[in-house]
Amino acid sequence: MDKKAEINSVLNTQSFLDEIKDMTKECYAEIENSNPEDVAIRERAYHRIKAIDNMMTRLQSVVDIDKIKDKSWTIL
Repeated sequence: MDKKAEINSVLNTQSFLDEIKDMTKECYAEIENSNPEDVAIRERAYHRIKAIDNMMTRLQSVVDIDKIKDKSWTIL
């Protein structure tokens, strides 16, 4: 199995997607439940959310690379 197919398989696994959603929810809960003076806790949670988003975007871009290449040719 090639890299793109493996990543696509992972991205289509419900347990993986559920875990990603749970991780993000936990981060938002940390932000919501923090005290006003707990800036560091909110910053850490925010950075974790951004890291999760960046990872998912990167994985999706590996899977969609052929679609992106095809669209670039139709633009020209």
